[in-house]
Amino acid sequence: MSDETPPVPPIKPPSQPGRDGAGAVVVERRAARTKPPSLYQVVLLNDDYTPMEFVVMVLQEYFHHDQDTATLIMLKIHHEGRGVCGVFSKDVAATKVELVLAAARRQGHPLQCIMESA
Repeated sequence: MSDETPPVPPIKPPSQPGRDGAGAVVVERRAARTKPPSLYQVVLLNDDYTPMEFVVMVLQEYFHHDQDTATLIMLKIHHEGRGVCGVFSKDVAATKVELVLAAARRQGHPLQCIMESA
């Protein structure tokens, strides 16, 4: 017996139709245009019972406004009946509305927070 193994013939890839270019289809690539997400503004509404300090705290904690900006927004809410806290995508705006409403209820305040299309 010999220690040599017989040579292995090369493997040919299976023949595929259309490899020779006949019947080939050319597809044009179009630039995908995605539309930016719709934006929504989160609005706080004035009431006669929620303390101004609580509104300022909400604006700082949930909307990341500094003390001065939060105070200005709170005064706008107090004098005009409503004030925009921020503009966000739909999911983020809805989450912020729920967080603010839950915080107000925990503290026993009737503060109303809504979202509107921007």
